[in-house]
Amino acid sequence: MAISLIRFAQVAAEMLAVTLVPRLGLGRFGFTVFLPRPAHEAVAAELTFIEAMVRRALFLIAAARGALVAPSVPPKARPAAGPAAPSAPASGRARAPLFRLTEPAARVRIGRKAAPPSTPHPAAAAAPPPTEDTLLPSARLVRRLRALETVFLDPEANILRMRRLLAPYPEKILSRRGYDAARAASDNAVNFRLLGQVQGLVDGALLQMRLDTG
Repeated sequence: MAISLIRFAQVAAEMLAVTLVPRLGLGRFGFTVFLPRPAHEAVAAELTFIEAMVRRALFLIAAARGALVAPSVPPKARPAAGPAAPSAPASGRARAPLFRLTEPAARVRIGRKAAPPSTPHPAAAAAPPPTEDTLLPSARLVRRLRALETVFLDPEANILRMRRLLAPYPEKILSRRGYDAARAASDNAVNFRLLGQVQGLVDGALLQMRLDTG
């Protein structure tokens, strides 16, 4: 029963991802560069839900197969000084983005701390608040969808990555924040129930891991 549920979750996630292709205008010659704010937010919400479902399916399959300890790689011998070898020619094909397997427990903003303003400039006007007519760039949404596509095309490679993540810290891969964000992103009752059932399997797998290692 659990295997059937995981398989159904995989198929459902892939079908939902396929529906985003025309909404992003993906084709041979690119994609729709800008989307109106409502459309952009709707696609982002769908991606959040699909990503959470895919991570949990990969986690459950990896847990069933068992964690893998990353093999120790011996240090490479330092090459003798000499003329640099010619670099391989670039293929000209962009590498597909890697699907993120872990969910952060809390959002951490890392960046340059803004200096306190010295003298306020009276002519500096605040940016107008975004409206429904505001156009937002869709490149990041396309990267997220393409990362999902790599999982659908080659799930075994991502299952292997997940099995290696299970060894050091299985409880830090999936977070409550990621689950809550996915629930808030979906207003479909069937999808909502499916995510809850898959999360139940995840909680059971984590409990079994604690019992096995405790």
